[in-house]
Amino acid sequence: MSGSTGVFPYRQRQARRNGDLCDDRVGIIDAAVNPSVSSSVRRYDLDWIRIGAFGLLILYHVGLVYGVYDWHIHSAHTFEWMREAILITNPWRLTLLFLVSGAALRFMTFRRTPRQVARTRFARLVPPLIFGALVLVPIQSWIESMDKGGWPGGVSGYVAWLGHEFSWSGLADGVPVNHLWFIVYIAVYSLVAVLLWRVPGLIDRLGDGLEKTLRGPWLLILPILYLIAIRIGLFPWFGLTNTLHNDWYNHALSLVAFLFGFSIVRRESLWRTMERYRWIALALAAVALPIMMIQVWHPGGRAFWGVPKAVVYGIDQWAVIVAILGFGSKHLRDRGGPVLNYLTQATFPFYLAHQTVLVAAVWIIRPANLPAPIELLSLIVITFVGSLAVYEVVRRIPVIRPLWGLKPLDDRPWPLDLQALLKPRLRYHRRRRLLGVGVAAPLLALTVVAAAILAYPGFNNATQYLSELGGATARAPMIFNGGVFVAGVMAALAGVGFGLAVYALTGARVAGVVIAVVFVLAGAGMSASTLWPWPDPRHMVINLALGIQLAPVLLLWGLARRRDLPRLKIFLAVTFVVMAILTVLTKHLVFPGTVNDANVGWWERIYAIVLVCWVGVAAWVLDRKLLSVATESPAPRPSSAAIEAPL
Repeated sequence: MSGSTGVFPYRQRQARRNGDLCDDRVGIIDAAVNPSVSSSVRRYDLDWIRIGAFGLLILYHVGLVYGVYDWHIHSAHTFEWMREAILITNPWRLTLLFLVSGAALRFMTFRRTPRQVARTRFARLVPPLIFGALVLVPIQSWIESMDKGGWPGGVSGYVAWLGHEFSWSGLADGVPVNHLWFIVYIAVYSLVAVLLWRVPGLIDRLGDGLEKTLRGPWLLILPILYLIAIRIGLFPWFGLTNTLHNDWYNHALSLVAFLFGFSIVRRESLWRTMERYRWIALALAAVALPIMMIQVWHPGGRAFWGVPKAVVYGIDQWAVIVAILGFGSKHLRDRGGPVLNYLTQATFPFYLAHQTVLVAAVWIIRPANLPAPIELLSLIVITFVGSLAVYEVVRRIPVIRPLWGLKPLDDRPWPLDLQALLKPRLRYHRRRRLLGVGVAAPLLALTVVAAAILAYPGFNNATQYLSELGGATARAPMIFNGGVFVAGVMAALAGVGFGLAVYALTGARVAGVVIAVVFVLAGAGMSASTLWPWPDPRHMVINLALGIQLAPVLLLWGLARRRDLPRLKIFLAVTFVVMAILTVLTKHLVFPGTVNDANVGWWERIYAIVLVCWVGVAAWVLDRKLLSVATESPAPRPSSAAIEAPL
C-alpha cells in the first residue's frame, strides 16, 4: 500500500478512540484497502437491473406452475410450450443477478475494511437465511408434501410434518432451502471475494487484465467462448443442482460472474464498450433465442453431443447480459429517485416472501378450476401484492426487519445486537456472551416443550412426564429431543459464563469452578438423555441435570462478598427454597399421595419451569452487572474495596 503509510497510523488511533479495534495493532483484515476512493458514487443502473431481474424471477416462478418441469406445485393447467418459453430468461437471468451482486459488493468495499464488509454481509444475509429456512421454506415444503405425498393437512398435520422433517432422519437428507439457495451462494461468494480482496493488489490486477483483454469485440467473443466451454465440459457431468458442495458447473458460471462484476465495477472502458456494443449484443440475442427454442423443441436438437445447442445457449446468455448492462449504463446510470429507493429496499423481502406466497396461492386457488388466463393473472397479482404487503408490514416492525434483510431503523442495534456480538469493545465480552446463552437457554427449552406438546395429539399434561414428548409414543419426538439436546449444550456454556462472571466480580476462583462444573454436568445430562429417549433406562442420565438445584446456593456462596446485588441474592434464596419444597412434595420422597399419578405431570411442569427459568433471570442480572463494571471500572481484576463498595 505505497503512499499510505501516513494514513494508517491516524486511522488506527481514530479507530481506537471509536472502539473499532480490539487489538493493539491493525491487521490486514482491518486495513482500509481503498482509502482514496469516494464512496458517494452510486450506479443506479445496477439497482434498476437488479430490481428488474428479481421481478422477472417472480414471473419465471409463476410460469413454472404451468410448466412441464418438476416444481414444488403445479396448476391443473400445464402447457408443453412452457418448455421453450422459459428460455426467454432462463439462460441469463441468474448469471446477471450474480454479476450485479458482485458489483454491489465491490461498492461496499470502498472506505470499508474486509472485516467490516464481512460483518455487513453476515448481518444482511445470515438472519434471513436462517429465518427463511425455519419459517418460510417449511410452509412451501409442507404444501408440496400434501400435494405430492398425501401428507395430512391442518395444524396437527403441519406440526407433525415439522417433526418428521426436522427429525434425525429428515436432517440427514439436509435442510431444504428451496429458493433461498441463492442467498447461500451469495454469502459464500462474498466470502471468496473478500478473501481475494485481502490479497494486496490482486483485484486490481484482475481488473487490469480484464480491461486489457476485453477490448472491442473481444468483450463479446471471449466470454461467449468461456460460457460455451463450461456448457460443453461441465454441464453434462454436473448439471444444475443448487447444492453448494456438488454444483461445479454453476460455480464455474455464477462465481465467475460474481467475481467479474466485483472486478469491473469501476472500469469505465469496459462499461463504455458494453454501451457501444449493446445493439450488436441485442441483435445476437434476437437471433439466438428462436434457434435455441427450436433446438429444445426439435428431437434433433441434441445432435452432435449437444455442442451446437451449447454454442447457441452461450451466445444468447452473454449477448443478453451485455445488452442489458449496456442499455442500463447508457440510460439509467443517473436515474435515481424515491421510486428506485423504495423498490431497492423492497427487493430482498420480496424475494424472501414471493415463493411461499405463490405456492400457498396455487394450493388455495387450484380447487376453483379457474380458466388458465384468469388463474395466471390471479397468481401474478396475489404474488406481487402479497409480497408487497409482507414488505409493508415487516419494514414497520423494528425487531423483525433484519430477519427480512432490512437494516435496523435509524441504524439502531437489533435486539440481538449482532454487531456487538461480532465486534466486542468492552472487557468481559466473552463472559457476557456466555451469560447471553444462559438467558436464551430457558426460552428455547420452554418453546421446544410447547411445540412438542402441540405435535403430540392427546398428550395429558396431568399424568404424563415431559420425557414422553421425545419417547416412542410421540408423533414428532425430534422436536423435543433435538431442542433439549441444544438446550443442554447451552446450559453447559452458560455455566462456564456463570463461573467466569463470579470470578470476575469477586475473585472467588474455587466457587467459580464449582459452579461451572455443576452446570456442565447438568447440561451433559440433558443432552445425553435425548440420545436414549424414554423409556430407555439410559434416559435416566438426565438425573445429572438435577444437580442444578444446588446452583443457586453455590452462586450465593460465590457472590457473598458483593454487597451490591441484594435482590439477586434474595431471588436465589427464594428459588432454592421453592425447589426444595417441590422436591419434598414429590411422590418419590415424603408426603406420599400429595403428588400422585393423577397430578404428577403438573408437579413436574412447575418444577421444570422453576428449574430452568431462574437460570435466565440470574444470567441476565449478572450480565448487566458485568456491563456496569466493564463500563465504570477500568481495573483488570476486582479489589477488596471494589467488592465491598456499592457501584
